Amino acid sequence: MSAEVEAFLGSFFGPGNDLSVADLAASNPTLAEWRDGRIAALRESPDSPTLLPRRRGDALAWYGIARTKRERRELAQVLQAFVGPTYATLRVDRPLDPHDSIDVATTAFAEQSFTIDVLSGEQAAMRRALDLYFDLAAIRPRRTIAVSRPLGRLLREFEMAVVAGSGGLSAELLAEIESSGQLSAQNLVFLRVRRLSGLRLDRDVLDLPELATILSIRRPVRVTAALFDAVYTTELAHFEAEADAIGALDHFSSTVLPRYPALFRSRQGLQTSAAVKTYALYTALAHPEDRFILTELAESTDLLAGERSYIDAIAKLVAPADEVGPTLSGAVDAVHTGRFDAALALARDLPSTVERAELLMRCAIEIDSLDAMRVARSAVDSLDEADRLSITGSRLYSVSWERFERILSGATAEPAPSNWREWFERAASTTPFDLGLEIAERSVVEWTSDALSSADSRAISDLLNQDLDPTSLRQIKDALPHFLQFIERVAEPTEHRSLLDDLSTLLLIDDDPSVADIAVTVTLIGTILEIGTAADRRRELVHDFIALHARVDSAAHLDAALDLFDIVLTFAAADTAPREASFAMLLNALQRWRRRVRPDQWLIARDLAAEAGAAAAVGELVPAEEVELEDTGGSQRDARRGKTVAIYTLTESAAVRARDFLLRNFDDVDVVLSSARVASDQLASLAKSADVFVIATRSAKHAATTFIEAQRPPNRPPAYAAGKGSVSLIRAALAGVTLAG
Repeated sequence: MSAEVEAFLGSFFGPGNDLSVADLAASNPTLAEWRDGRIAALRESPDSPTLLPRRRGDALAWYGIARTKRERRELAQVLQAFVGPTYATLRVDRPLDPHDSIDVATTAFAEQSFTIDVLSGEQAAMRRALDLYFDLAAIRPRRTIAVSRPLGRLLREFEMAVVAGSGGLSAELLAEIESSGQLSAQNLVFLRVRRLSGLRLDRDVLDLPELATILSIRRPVRVTAALFDAVYTTELAHFEAEADAIGALDHFSSTVLPRYPALFRSRQGLQTSAAVKTYALYTALAHPEDRFILTELAESTDLLAGERSYIDAIAKLVAPADEVGPTLSGAVDAVHTGRFDAALALARDLPSTVERAELLMRCAIEIDSLDAMRVARSAVDSLDEADRLSITGSRLYSVSWERFERILSGATAEPAPSNWREWFERAASTTPFDLGLEIAERSVVEWTSDALSSADSRAISDLLNQDLDPTSLRQIKDALPHFLQFIERVAEPTEHRSLLDDLSTLLLIDDDPSVADIAVTVTLIGTILEIGTAADRRRELVHDFIALHARVDSAAHLDAALDLFDIVLTFAAADTAPREASFAMLLNALQRWRRRVRPDQWLIARDLAAEAGAAAAVGELVPAEEVELEDTGGSQRDARRGKTVAIYTLTESAAVRARDFLLRNFDDVDVVLSSARVASDQLASLAKSADVFVIATRSAKHAATTFIEAQRPPNRPPAYAAGKGSVSLIRAALAGVTLAG
């Protein structure tokens, strides 16, 4: 940075400016000292707005040095109050002269700079006015005014940051939400759990100091799902990996249930594999009389074949019970013993009676899932009016009934959606859908994979291509993080090619995308390119992203520019047009923000450019003080020395590029790649021994991922890549090795 400042000052006070450093020091020492104060201010704070003088003959002008539009606007407003129009004319909207060497140097240093032309005969008065401005600016208290953004916007950005796998950004947004004072301490803890779980930091979830409180209170279903994920991954997954149902049941009995008893009050309608498998162990141990529940769990549509076999093995450890059909007395007994999931299953198909309706209301209150609410409401609605009012008007059930009605129907009499096609149809209609966002959030963990069939996907795609009103479009955009998480949990991307394409378009045309939106957009484009699309559409996607990147141009989006070029090299390298266009975008971004490019970004950019045969173009941009990047940050290089890094991904070209990057840039690092689709002794050995194990969760089979997680030592959890390309793998590896060191 200092070299860039000195180069700029040399140009600004060089030919074309009569206030040259050497001449002024000799001819007018007082004025030279005054000018040197402005230079010192720039050297001390090169990123802050400032003022510099230029004289040509009898004409004196000041340059307002500003880098952003906001800085330019604020500086111009202050100067208008101090000097204009009495002593000078501000030329804020007039661009600097591209044929003037000093103007060119100023624009290159701070592109939003402008000029202030001093009126004839007012030079001395102008300088006095500026002295007053500089004196006041020096003693002005630095005050930060916190303007709280709307909570809905913050929560959506937070959810998208979690979807993007960005630990840093999601932490910043959580801190902003907390500082806004718009959420209670309890809800902030819930968000903290959601963030850690979304980043797959399961041990951190269980280490939260508030965990005992979280387990003891009523909590959102997504938080319960996160707790099930954390408990299963850290305590039980390795038994499944070794097909050891007996060991799992013993460990559950001796450790898990005594440690987390409140977690198993109900499954809350969760359909995630971790919840299903954990609850199977609980049922087998605590309530073997509900053996039929094990059969239902094993039939979950979201389980892989191996997971079903595992639950079957658990069921075989439970002594067979006499087959007894569902009865109301059996359901009542289940409620009395706290087996609400079993009671719901036993009573849901029984004949309509007041007793059955009351029992199902009790179950719905305890389970708190959309399905349980729907079953209870249907049971109450099937009664005659007098019996129905005896329940809905009672002190015991009236509040819960109103809540069920609000969630399931909102302000209308329309039933709540039970799949994503119905959800989008409701959101796109003119009918009020007040709790659409809550239903979308619940659906991520409560709906099974058949809530989004291929036919549903095509119907939603057609709907998104209609002319939606702004309210509907806003609700769909707000729910997008939840929908994307649902697709990631259950969907095979090839079955939803058209829908993924339309979702990417929805993000690409957004007028005000967040940093997380940009990152998720790159991931979606990568998925589309990976599963295949027409050449014209491939080029259009890249072109549209470049246009989006230009609209939000800032240093915060440098990673996105790197990621897109990486994705194109990984999945569309043979197509010249998107490769050249994405590289040009990256090159422009590096040039524009070269003072803010991190060393790792320079390293990655040069590596990717070398693969495209354009390493020199990037090398020319690297600042002089950054030329020997490999020799900077010696402590990090030492931390990586002698480490073994394992990379697991099914995108082999990305893995090879990441391996080659690590081997080229760091000494004595051993990199081992794996794309095994099933568990093996070799994969187990690697998972246990590697210093760092990077998993590309968006390009990996669930069974193998679970197996690796189960084999890792407790103090060395896997590092997770946020995307499918090599850049995501490299970032995860660099972070993981630093921690391991």
